[in-house]
Amino acid sequence: MEKITFLDLEASGLGPSSWPIEVGWCFDGGKPETMLIHPADEWSREAWDDHAASLHGLAYDALKASGLPIDEVCTRLNQALEGAAVYSDAPDWDGFWLYRLFAAARARQCFSLCDFGDLLSGLPPQTVAAAVAEAKISSPHRHRAREDVLHMKKIFDLATAGC
Repeated sequence: MEKITFLDLEASGLGPSSWPIEVGWCFDGGKPETMLIHPADEWSREAWDDHAASLHGLAYDALKASGLPIDEVCTRLNQALEGAAVYSDAPDWDGFWLYRLFAAARARQCFSLCDFGDLLSGLPPQTVAAAVAEAKISSPHRHRAREDVLHMKKIFDLATAGC
């Protein structure tokens, strides 16, 4: 059976020119890992959205100073996630930012992204709703990759506790 993994990306904004700034993942039963991403030269500074920055709390200059090179981020993602079942609660956006990341690094992504909702779809709706409500309190969504993968993991753990 594939290892279940939760993945989240934060970005410069939500527009068509936006780009990834942070990625995090957590295996079911594991601890989260995150990386800040150094902006690629071809990613427009104009795609930096101050409203998005107010949500995630990351500064452009901090990414330039502390972000990892995109090729290193892609290599680490591929090594960690190849062969895993990788789930995102926003697969359209996260898939878009993964595409931008791997395209900028001229690398091939070795894992597929699945919809977190599909992972929960076979469970009773009231169980999922209760798990979501509890996770909002005990492990809230924060617009940071580490906290957001832990939020998904918490929902999954609570929803599947009796299975």
